[in-house]
Amino acid sequence: MTWSERIKLAWTIFKREALPLYAWTLIFIGISVIFVVATVMGVLAQLHWAFPQSYGGSFSSGMPVPGMPPTPGMNPFAGMSPFAGPFGSLNQNPFGSSGGPLSNFSMLLSALGSVAGTLLLILVVGWLIGSAFYTGLFNLTAKACSGKVTFKDFSFSGFFRILSWQVILLLIKLILLIIALIGVFTLKHSQGALVAFFIVYGFFIIGVAIFALPWLTTSGIYLLAHRKEGFQDALCGSWRFFRRHMGILWGYIGTVILIEIAIQVLSKISHGIAGLATLVVSPFIAVLAIVWVLSIEEDEPKKDVEPQLNPTASSAEPNFEAQAPIVSPPSSDSLAIDPPSPEHHISELVAPESEGPKIDFQKATPWPPLPDDNPNYCPSCGKANTGTAYCPQCGTKL
Repeated sequence: MTWSERIKLAWTIFKREALPLYAWTLIFIGISVIFVVATVMGVLAQLHWAFPQSYGGSFSSGMPVPGMPPTPGMNPFAGMSPFAGPFGSLNQNPFGSSGGPLSNFSMLLSALGSVAGTLLLILVVGWLIGSAFYTGLFNLTAKACSGKVTFKDFSFSGFFRILSWQVILLLIKLILLIIALIGVFTLKHSQGALVAFFIVYGFFIIGVAIFALPWLTTSGIYLLAHRKEGFQDALCGSWRFFRRHMGILWGYIGTVILIEIAIQVLSKISHGIAGLATLVVSPFIAVLAIVWVLSIEEDEPKKDVEPQLNPTASSAEPNFEAQAPIVSPPSSDSLAIDPPSPEHHISELVAPESEGPKIDFQKATPWPPLPDDNPNYCPSCGKANTGTAYCPQCGTKL
């Protein structure tokens, strides 16, 4: 299948699944927006609890701090009074639970920890949502290859396989990060060596990323397309698939680059048109990757079957010989008139080698002469002569 045929096929399949695909896309976008807004509101509430002065609020000396229960006999803002001293009151401990620089620092650490935890939660949930959407998109596209699809065809079969693949990618990134940190701590005393390490490490990462970019893009599709295989076997098969079809997969990467360049050109002309084109093209690019891999998978079995459909003469000859029956010795008429046929020649090749020399062994014991009134016998095999020029049993000339 050529490049243009794959593009046309991807567009045809995309039109079949456009309505359910956009419906599910809006659902996932809505869920993501609601989750992000809720988590951001939680972060802002935590920051408002930790630093109420930074939000422009004016508090009286008896006003409670948001998120902190009021404590009898404790003035949280007593330090703002010029008669209260640097720590709010004479009886207030600078290492107490509220007020003082150390307390503010502990509140700052608590707020930063909450913000970091919230950001990590956003990343994990976004990771799960992205894996679920990609799995459903593959199942929808795979079914659209055979006909029209509906909203219910968006299934999540194979979700944990994609999740496992994402975990492997995360581990690879962590290993690369650990290597970079080890290099930095090892060479931190030599500025020149540290700069050289960063240059070599940067070129290494860029080279590996460029080389493995088609594999990283399409390996998840291969894993979902071979769910009957084990995860490890399918993962190794995805690498072999990438090595066999590296040029064709780079054709997909080049197509995506051309589409992105076209969108950038449209953004220079009109941002509205560019936004609409992005809305249409983004799902199409994901569908194009799936169709690209599945179309290559369809072409592979045909190449394996072609040698069997057109066997050579050498491969056909043994089958013909094996099926050819062993022909009995020809009659004297056929020996005298017709030349040996190809089937007779093949039967001679298939027959055991002991049949030929068997006649020579019998020549050493000729039959005794018989009276004249009896018919003549063949001197080789002893068969009675019926008046023919050749013996009908062994073909010896009489």
